Amino acid sequence: MRAVMSSQQYMRNGISGTTSRPTITADRPAPEEVTESPFTDGRFWGDEFFGFQPLRVATAEQAAKNAAVNFCCSTIAEAVGGVPLEIFEGDALAVGFELGEVLSEAPNPLQIGPEFWAAMAFSNALRGWAFAEPTMMTSGLALWPLSPVRTVPEWGERSLRVTYTPEAGVSRVLGPADLFWFTNSADGSIEPMAPWKMAKGTIDFAMAIENHGRTSFQNGNRPGGVLHSDQALGDEVIERLKASMRAWRNGGNAVLEQGLKYQAVQSSNRESTLLELIEQLVIQLSRYWRIPLSLISPSFAGKAQSEQQSGDFVKYVIRPLTRRIEKAITYRLLTPDMRRRGLRAKFNLDALLRGDSSTQARNAVLYRTATTHSVNDVRTRVFGMPKINEPWADDPREPLNSNRAADTTTGGDTAPQDNVGTEND
Repeated sequence: MRAVMSSQQYMRNGISGTTSRPTITADRPAPEEVTESPFTDGRFWGDEFFGFQPLRVATAEQAAKNAAVNFCCSTIAEAVGGVPLEIFEGDALAVGFELGEVLSEAPNPLQIGPEFWAAMAFSNALRGWAFAEPTMMTSGLALWPLSPVRTVPEWGERSLRVTYTPEAGVSRVLGPADLFWFTNSADGSIEPMAPWKMAKGTIDFAMAIENHGRTSFQNGNRPGGVLHSDQALGDEVIERLKASMRAWRNGGNAVLEQGLKYQAVQSSNRESTLLELIEQLVIQLSRYWRIPLSLISPSFAGKAQSEQQSGDFVKYVIRPLTRRIEKAITYRLLTPDMRRRGLRAKFNLDALLRGDSSTQARNAVLYRTATTHSVNDVRTRVFGMPKINEPWADDPREPLNSNRAADTTTGGDTAPQDNVGTEND
């Protein structure tokens, strides 16, 4: 059996037989947070007392804490991790190909295939990229994901350089020949767009709405307001007022003196349509990741619509992503010699497109009628059943009414015409 790759080949030629090229600093700097003044960040005098702080997401980790963002990224990641990865040699499954078994079963000693690909897909869905480092071990090639928190990619005009800082150790710079990676969509350049940055305004709004609802209930649904008086307030009165307002915010009673009056300026949750706003923001965030509404809320989950949207989810979200992963495996992990042999990676998305049991049964008949699938193909790939160890079971041209397909033990009949010409035998 042909070896996957020797350590000398790996160190000399990299992963796909290429070598690192000189890198340049990315000429498109990442967007920076604008320094805000007290007059433009939405705060007023006294906010430091009442505890108001502007809410905004600054990192991908903070964005992932939002329920809608986490749901969208997790849905994509689990869908990718839940479908089998297969390695083909030509039109047939590659048998005994060690690297294929590594990628599909256990990319590294600590992760099985579904765990590894789900983690990589989550990073890609959230940040727009996912990186892993192939290393040669005594047992063969292993693929270790790089922690996104400690990974800093620099996209040049025609180059890529990644600075990785391990949890304990010295930072190192990795080039394209040292890495396996796949990215999200880009806007005409090689630098991918970060989904969480594209959705930053909506996430900030969602965090503000969440904070509003949380603080409202923490304050016993007591709306915010202003205090006004026609009299001058001394320092002692202001100190007593602060203590009184603290008690009021914690559910106690406020004592107002010297003609102070309270006027509510904040509407209640019902008047501010809080629930409607939350639902609209969830729908808005789902559009950034193209998640079907039938997965977002039960109110959108009609049977026919749900099945159609599930198919759209596979076609427009999962299939484009797995296509990029398949090509990344073929051209960033396989050597030129392996590609000349016709080796290629493919995710089997049939499980996501099967539909209900009646749809599966109808499709199985269509597969056999069109002679695109053999009996064993239908049994293993559609219904997850074991193969029949007979030569005819692997032939897609075997007719449906064959007595061999009906009963391999007794040769039972499936139709009267099976006995034509055998009456005198």
